Amino acid sequence: MKIICTQENLRAGLGQVSRIVGSSTTLPILNNVLLQTENGQLKISATNLEMGMSTLVRCKIEQEGGVAIAAKVLLDLVNNLPNENITIESGEIETAVSTDRYQTKIKHLPVEDFPIIPEIEDGSVIDVDAVEFKEALDSTAFSASTTETQPEISGISLKFEEGKVITTATDRYRLAEMSVPVQTQAGRSIIVPQRSILELSKLLVLATGQVKLNISSTQLAVSVHGTYLVTRLIDGQYPEYTQIIPTETGTVVSLRHSDLLSALRTSGIFSKGAGSVTMEVVADKQVVTVKSASQGIGESEVEIPCSIQGNSVTVILNYRYMLDLLSNTQQETLNMNVIDDVNPVVFRPEGKPNYLYLIMPIRL
Repeated sequence: MKIICTQENLRAGLGQVSRIVGSSTTLPILNNVLLQTENGQLKISATNLEMGMSTLVRCKIEQEGGVAIAAKVLLDLVNNLPNENITIESGEIETAVSTDRYQTKIKHLPVEDFPIIPEIEDGSVIDVDAVEFKEALDSTAFSASTTETQPEISGISLKFEEGKVITTATDRYRLAEMSVPVQTQAGRSIIVPQRSILELSKLLVLATGQVKLNISSTQLAVSVHGTYLVTRLIDGQYPEYTQIIPTETGTVVSLRHSDLLSALRTSGIFSKGAGSVTMEVVADKQVVTVKSASQGIGESEVEIPCSIQGNSVTVILNYRYMLDLLSNTQQETLNMNVIDDVNPVVFRPEGKPNYLYLIMPIRL
């Protein structure tokens, strides 16, 4: 193989796919990217066996072929080369990467050793708006469990119903759910690993208009502007969670996003251990008082002016869970529904009836 490519294009392509490359000691080939010529372009591929990604880069091909090269070495090298044309030429055991003034050689592995990145041929194709779908993924994925002992909730549920897809994530202490329109009548559910969802969200930054989700019984694939992402699905049944969403409204508190964010950042300094803060909803004063205390540090009390409909109530919540919500929503006002200190507290950004965020109270 011999190709000539601009440093800018090569750096962008390598940066795109190298994110999914791990550091495998049992399968060293997974630490590599695959470079192949295909239809007049350079195809760069990577996989970690859970997820595979490939992207096309414009180049001049002088000799067809392919080679597998250590991803980190090649990316570090290209990042440090000047912004000019780069020549990549593979030999028997080494690949030369050079410019006018730089001459380097990197050990490589044969193409045959690199795992095949599957393409879905018999899946169902569902169209969804890229911007709306990305918002749904970003607004929910952070709530997924980080433990591998419960693989179902370590992923994100995508439930396709007539005319919409419901995106849900939970770690059993909190839950985020958002629905967006899709062009489908399919009634099916899949669970996608959280890391794959995060990569899909990054890929959707490049997309405009509709994207096609290609879904088989075991995999999900998406292609955006020459970049292809395929991921395995988590095998299992997502927990039935709808019964824990309160049907009773309770007390409704309307808070400014910036006021709550500031109060939680201050209170978090004094909240150690469980990360709990006490939220006192004082109806007659139309304020929420956020309190936290640590025996070894001190205590904090912040009063937030707000609009309250209902009775006074006190609830203890994990402040980090609330900060996660605020970091992933941009609406100026949040509505907080509180029933008592036992039932889940539900947050809904104003103007987003298709989104809810639920936090279980802490019982001391």
